Amino acid sequence: MDDSKQTPSRQTNRGWLILLLSAAVGVVAVAFPAGLCLVAAVWAYAGARTKPYWITLPAVVFIISASMVYTPIAAAGISGAVVISAVLLYVLLTKRFSNTYVALSLAGVFLVGLYTAVCLPGILDGSGAFTSVQNAITPMVDFYKSVISEVNGANEASIAVVIEVLDAYVKDIPNLVVAALCIFSGVLGLSNLLFFRLFVKKHPEISISPMRPFRDWTLPRSMTFGLFVLLIGSIALELYGWEYSDSLSSTVNVLVGMPLLLQGLCVVDFLIVRSPKNVTLGRTLAFTAIAVLYGLLQTPLILIGCFDQIFRFRERLRGVPPRTAV
Repeated sequence: MDDSKQTPSRQTNRGWLILLLSAAVGVVAVAFPAGLCLVAAVWAYAGARTKPYWITLPAVVFIISASMVYTPIAAAGISGAVVISAVLLYVLLTKRFSNTYVALSLAGVFLVGLYTAVCLPGILDGSGAFTSVQNAITPMVDFYKSVISEVNGANEASIAVVIEVLDAYVKDIPNLVVAALCIFSGVLGLSNLLFFRLFVKKHPEISISPMRPFRDWTLPRSMTFGLFVLLIGSIALELYGWEYSDSLSSTVNVLVGMPLLLQGLCVVDFLIVRSPKNVTLGRTLAFTAIAVLYGLLQTPLILIGCFDQIFRFRERLRGVPPRTAV
């Protein structure tokens, strides 16, 4: 029997199986938004294994499913973000763009899509960009306040403090929403990039940009100026007393802090690998401690990342002279 004659058929069947699986993943993600962490990656992988234009199949299924669950604007925002991210992921990586550029591009697309889904309805009907979020959270906070008030033996002063904190949280929602969207978008961009790379790892025929080990990840030198401009601009507007300075400040803190925090984690991993001790044990202990004590270690990690970005700490340890600014 000539196996070579069966190979195209097998490849075709496998391609359709991948497309159907990618469509199913999209449907699941509509019901469970955490699935957005890999939907674009699965679609891009399906396009890489078949033909890029076949990404339209899972995209159409996703759009129909989203329109049945979400409002038209929310469905359009989320669907557009996922579709554009899948296309960008495939095109940019196969064109061998840098991984940093790809991750930032995906995060930007997801941010626009999520902002459209969450905030645009309130803007259009005049109720306010964050009204829908406040309306969703307020009943839950009211429930907690009623439960706390009915606790037997609780100190009235303590109850009053807790209720005051909950009320302040509800009032501060406009300052928190955009920052939260930035965090979620950054997670979606990076996770889809990593999942796509994981899927194509066993397919050398799919040529994509190489990626350095985690300990060697670093922000482009050209980003340093932009990050500091954002930070200084936010501080200046806050000192000036701009009406929306608090919201902008929290957003800028996230935009500046997230990449530097990630770089700080990379520096920690770099130091662990350079240690003569057991690397696996060192990583387990270090990152477990970071997860447990994240609230305390967040700022030190950001400072470590900032120090490395400015002074190229890891390059100096390797004996490599710092790169010139791009």
